[in-house]
Amino acid sequence: MPLKKITAASKKPYRPFSIVTLIIVVIMAAALMIQCAPAPVSTSAPTNPAPTALAASPSSPSLPAWLTVYFTDPNPPDNLGHGIDQYVQPVIDSAVKTIDVTSFDLNLPSLINALASASQRGVKVRVVYDGTNGSLDVNNAATGNKPFDTLKVLKAAKVGLVDGGRSNGLMHDKMIIVDSKVLFMGSWNLSYNDTYRNNNNLLKITDPTLIANYQAKFNELFVDKHFGTHAKVKALTPSMTIDGVQVENYFSPPDGVMDKLVQYVQGAKKSVHYMIFTFTDENLAAAMIARAKAGVDVQGVIENRGASQGALVNLFCAKLPVKTDGNKYTMHHKVIIIDGETVITGSFNFTKSADTANDDNVLIIHSPAVAALYEQEYQRVNSIGVVPQAADVKCSK
Repeated sequence: MPLKKITAASKKPYRPFSIVTLIIVVIMAAALMIQCAPAPVSTSAPTNPAPTALAASPSSPSLPAWLTVYFTDPNPPDNLGHGIDQYVQPVIDSAVKTIDVTSFDLNLPSLINALASASQRGVKVRVVYDGTNGSLDVNNAATGNKPFDTLKVLKAAKVGLVDGGRSNGLMHDKMIIVDSKVLFMGSWNLSYNDTYRNNNNLLKITDPTLIANYQAKFNELFVDKHFGTHAKVKALTPSMTIDGVQVENYFSPPDGVMDKLVQYVQGAKKSVHYMIFTFTDENLAAAMIARAKAGVDVQGVIENRGASQGALVNLFCAKLPVKTDGNKYTMHHKVIIIDGETVITGSFNFTKSADTANDDNVLIIHSPAVAALYEQEYQRVNSIGVVPQAADVKCSK
């Protein structure tokens, strides 16, 4: 059939409505294309995960605004540039007046240098360390494979230093207080291993009452130089409610911390999950065994080093689920999670020495949201834990 020739005379008259309709159709088609288009895909190389940083959000089950919780992720280890220090250094760098630090091991170059820089710009920096038992130097990739001497760096910057080291106990507190406004505490030392190799937890706190508690303890250590059995300062406010969350805070030896842990375990109704670096206290182990016999789910992970000489034997022989950790370096947590509602954490190991001779601290936080974060970390640590072999554990008959 021949094509019809369209002449000017044969064209349909101009209809404005047709043009409007065409515009609407084009707009609708474009919107549909945008809506259906696939999400953009990054073409950059994948990066190693940073430490788990679990912060509060204002909606759904969340942490209170005064608290942020971090966990190290030492898998893979020695993952430089992705350490938990990346959350601490900006706070140190922003300090205006004061920075107070206690740390058992003290050799993390990034933060040691940050403390030195703060002192050099006029911030009053004070540090308490354990020169007898702690590690104060490092030589590896983080230092360009050159020796790094913490005390040399800090002394050159005129940082105030107090050595709490001794033979009859440990200066084992871990805290950073910046401008009396921010507190960091937990199981984490300012050390290379605790940052890049070991399992640790760190809490960032902005509540002034808790900060005042830790400031009073720091002042006793730095100013009065009262350590261990000579320490007298208890938590100024041992129990408080912060934005609806009940919190308890204790310092050893003065506050009798172990008795409080035993009481919490004895009161457990559903579950007791724990992650601990050193566990030798027989009373705490006995309380866990008793609750397990009463039907409570009691289980945990103990750092592999020395575990066979500690509470692991009693727990294993009582047929409680207990594992040694699977980190080839160190599982350094000191945590108990009670009934999925309460978290006990800090620098306090489950030992008589921690209770009676060492300088240590504990927070007890009654919050299902906080407990959920620590339970997540427990499940991660537990998933790579190792069940002891019966032949390796000597149970008394």
